Amino acid sequence: MKKNILYTMLFALVALVMASCGDKKSEGLSRITYYPSIQLEGDSYMVWPKGTAFEEPGYTSELNGEDVTSQVTISGAVDTNKSGIYNLTYTTTKNEDGFDASASRTVVVLDLESNIEGFYLNQASSDRNGTAYGKDFEVLVIDNGDGTLTVDDLLGGWYCQRAGYGTRYAMSGKLGLAEDGTLTLLDSYIPGWGDGLDTFEGSFDAATSTIKFTCVYAGSLTFNETWVKE
Repeated sequence: MKKNILYTMLFALVALVMASCGDKKSEGLSRITYYPSIQLEGDSYMVWPKGTAFEEPGYTSELNGEDVTSQVTISGAVDTNKSGIYNLTYTTTKNEDGFDASASRTVVVLDLESNIEGFYLNQASSDRNGTAYGKDFEVLVIDNGDGTLTVDDLLGGWYCQRAGYGTRYAMSGKLGLAEDGTLTLLDSYIPGWGDGLDTFEGSFDAATSTIKFTCVYAGSLTFNETWVKE
């Protein structure tokens, strides 16, 4: 009996010492971490007229209630003399633990007077192997000024928008534009599957700003598309 009491007292003493040590180790380590925040003013996706100086819409940043907007850095630039898609990244100052925050803005520079470049609507009647799209989907065409066009989705939104797979399943590409309106495929690539179109045959009607083409993807998927400039 005395031995059991002795063991019980010994275990209680050890537990007390361990608890006391644990308290010492955690003492002074509890604190609040404040993370920086950033908010963009204006739209995160903008269309800007070619030849007009770009005006930054603005942004704000705070850290622990303090305005640190002046410490935000911007990477990327917008060349308004050249049509294209430009990405800007806004990064805040880091907090004491090394954490920062970021936001991004896409600026599309376009010649708004052009009858070629701009946003097109792929008509609802366009089809894949006879199955119609069912509604219009928007695609972007940029005139590179050298007889070529850059297109953000040569599949007209079938996977990216219609199926809802996202931008990794948009078939970006470059087309050659001849004086008679004939379109030829120069390059195509869909990141989600890592391949491109098999064949392409199309034309551009300058009088109506309409693009029509037929292309084959993955060996057996035939897309018949009609795009009309908005």
